[in-house]
Amino acid sequence: MNAIPHHAARRPSNDSAALAAQCARQLLELRAHRAETQKQLAARLGMTESMISRLERGDHVPSLKTLCRIADAFGRRLDIVFHEHAHVHPDGTRHTHPHLHPDPAHRHQHRHQHGPGDEE
Repeated sequence: MNAIPHHAARRPSNDSAALAAQCARQLLELRAHRAETQKQLAARLGMTESMISRLERGDHVPSLKTLCRIADAFGRRLDIVFHEHAHVHPDGTRHTHPHLHPDPAHRHQHRHQHGPGDEE
């Protein structure tokens, strides 16, 4: 069995299209929960209806300022989380690294996952 090179390990998708699509889904859910039209939301945010439409289609990646405005408009807190990731070393050893968390009291342990035949 060939080990996966470290640099070839699967990386999470952080491309702008994927992030725009995720923002679009969440904005649609928030607006639907309030039974609000795009026009009504645009007025509350001080944006154009066409910008709300672009955001909900995932055609536009919102700025951090826009994300904060949206969160405030819905009474939500905006969190940015760097999720943990796993990778495989050339020797087959797998492990994950914890994500960063805004709460300093929230800690994760560094977990090692050993490959087949590895001893703990």
